Amino acid sequence: MRRRRSGVPVRPVLSGLLALLCAAMVVLLARIAVGTASGQRLDQLTLSGAQLDTGPVSQVVGLAAGTVSLPVVLAALACVAVIAVLRRRADLLVPLAVLVGGANLSTQAIKHLVVTREVLGPGIDVTPNSFPSGHTTLAASTAIALVLVAGRARGPVAVLGALWTAGAGIGTLALGWHRASDVAGAIVVVATWTFLMLAVDGVLQYRRAPSAEEREPRRGIEVATAWALGLAGAAGMVLGVVAFAALELPLLLHDPAHQQAAYRTTVAVISGGTAMWMAMVLMLRVPEPRRTPRGDRVP
Repeated sequence: MRRRRSGVPVRPVLSGLLALLCAAMVVLLARIAVGTASGQRLDQLTLSGAQLDTGPVSQVVGLAAGTVSLPVVLAALACVAVIAVLRRRADLLVPLAVLVGGANLSTQAIKHLVVTREVLGPGIDVTPNSFPSGHTTLAASTAIALVLVAGRARGPVAVLGALWTAGAGIGTLALGWHRASDVAGAIVVVATWTFLMLAVDGVLQYRRAPSAEEREPRRGIEVATAWALGLAGAAGMVLGVVAFAALELPLLLHDPAHQQAAYRTTVAVISGGTAMWMAMVLMLRVPEPRRTPRGDRVP
């Protein structure tokens, strides 16, 4: 007899709530970082610090940002499609296409139709609308698509995806292309679509395989990777907040010490937030239905 799960499917519900939370965070980021003088000052301070830094971190992330090009992204998305077909998960192609397309279209719509950047204080560089970062959105959406389709390799791919996403995002700061809020906003936009996709896919998985015995076992490597990413991400977030709290007020836009401290804080927060996002994706993903061996199928 098949044992059915009773009650509400927890993972899809949590994913849906996180999608709503992330959407609210995008609005909050835009209002504070772009719409207030204080937010613009902090962004300017971080951008100046990133351009001053010539250490190995800035060099590496600059190279990571350079890898986010249309040929690389198209090749990676082609790999996603091939892997989905080879794993007999062609049903993932539509939701992953919606995730990648929705995230990138949302970023462009917010950037060009919703958010307007005006200089709200002295010392702020005049820049065009740049919130959220399209460059970072491309990297993050491509990385998460690879993670979700990766099967047994999902854990290691999540680590690489987090490194690439954070590196490419921070790299746009080092190269002077974007501000910190642009990068954070892009990652949160992609996270919104990711959790929305997990919520919908999770409900469908529960309908296809209502009993625990009918779904793949939770793989130990994937869970261990999720915990490692989550702990590393939490540590990065805490270090970033502590470092920011240690800054002496008022923040001086032309003080190199303040600029570099703000940049280091941003690196920690973006890296930590990206790692925590990947960890939550691994934990909230509903296990796939078991595949019936070919020899056991009814002709």
